[in-house]
Amino acid sequence: MLITAGPTREKIDPVRYLTNRSSGRMGYALAEAALRRGARVLLVSGPTALKPPGAAEVTWIESAAEMRQAVLALLPQATIVIKTAAVSDYRPKSAAQQKIKRKAP
Repeated sequence: MLITAGPTREKIDPVRYLTNRSSGRMGYALAEAALRRGARVLLVSGPTALKPPGAAEVTWIESAAEMRQAVLALLPQATIVIKTAAVSDYRPKSAAQQKIKRKAP
């Protein structure tokens, strides 16, 4: 079973990013329930404070592009896919290499 969980982060510069407040709880709860029922769980998770279920095979990602790449790579191993991740709707065209300085009003 392939489960996605948590938020994604889209970098604006080295210290800022776009994200949402997803905790990942739904995906982690589904992973735990699937493990209790004997499933092999492939969990693709964005940054979260939660501890993943012990037997889950976790792939950590940050961006929506990384989420897509991880899901497509793991898809052939899955017979069931549940997508609970809160993938970002937007991303900058490019991330600045240095912190963007605040402009005086």
